[in-house]
Amino acid sequence: MSDVTLITPPDSLVNDVYSVLLVYPQIEVKNALSEILEKVDTPINIYLYEELDDIHIDWLMTEVRKVNTVIIDLDNCTPTVKNIAGWIVSRPNTFYLTNDTITPYNLLNVNQIYDLHWLESYIKRGLNEI
Repeated sequence: MSDVTLITPPDSLVNDVYSVLLVYPQIEVKNALSEILEKVDTPINIYLYEELDDIHIDWLMTEVRKVNTVIIDLDNCTPTVKNIAGWIVSRPNTFYLTNDTITPYNLLNVNQIYDLHWLESYIKRGLNEI
């Protein structure tokens, strides 16, 4: 199992460790990530944004630019985060979950995901690149 550092608003961490930001993840996403982290044997930072009042929206925007991978569950976002969701999704390091078939997120980013099966190899590959 890897050494996991969990970071939540308003804290931040600057180091050379692979970092993943979860934005409003459902419990299934958290559980899937936990299973993946049991298989990864290097340190990793997990940033978690689940603010109901969005007082740390500036933190979220900063961390989106800083981390290696962003995973956002668009169906669980607050209205404030939905307002900037297009910007988050348009980032090349963002992967998103949604059941929304009306909003054309796929025109901004083709990284729609349905689970986290891909993440273990992505993290391992990413760790070799930083």
